[in-house]
Amino acid sequence: MHLGSPRGVPGPQPCVLSGTGPLDSEREGAMRCLSYSECEAWCRHHDYPVVEADHHGRPAPAIRKHFRAVKLSCPVDSGKKVGLARDVVKWLDGAGELLLWLGDWAVWPSSQHLPLFTRFREAFGEMRPLIEAPGHLIQRGELDDAVSVLATALLFIWDCHVFSAVRRPVFFCSHDEWSAFFVPPDFDPKPIHEAFSRWLPDGGAEVTSVDA
Repeated sequence: MHLGSPRGVPGPQPCVLSGTGPLDSEREGAMRCLSYSECEAWCRHHDYPVVEADHHGRPAPAIRKHFRAVKLSCPVDSGKKVGLARDVVKWLDGAGELLLWLGDWAVWPSSQHLPLFTRFREAFGEMRPLIEAPGHLIQRGELDDAVSVLATALLFIWDCHVFSAVRRPVFFCSHDEWSAFFVPPDFDPKPIHEAFSRWLPDGGAEVTSVDA
């Protein structure tokens, strides 16, 4: 199934993250892991709402307070979870680099194998634990890396926000086993309904607000 990518959007301006600097030529195109403060800075730079401290005392996305939700079906089958991850990443990839911000990965320990994801991050030179660097910044066109992170979140039942560099709908999957696109007030949700029709519950979903 062909999924329409966002078109006609201006090129995103790069965000130089405090304490990290721009990518050097050796690392260009590679996934980078970001700290909480770096995730917050990236989101603010790209005009996504964040809070400075959530109930854990750390920066966190605040899209549920400001954006409307288009709820999707949350597949149980592992193959369908990977398929949803592919569809989401393909649809968002055309808008520039992606930030995948993970959270609440310790809720269902029996449903995950954290060493698997740790080894994945180590392949990119990242030795910090998730609690120190929960963000994954992935350059445009590096679809496999983004799909790997999102598929892991879906399979292990973790929270994951997927942001694009151009302010657009944000995909979110929850450790409570639901998923949705959160839509900015100035964005028409129709393209989501068209591109993700097979993932809408009962063939359609109303756009609603979701409390945090």
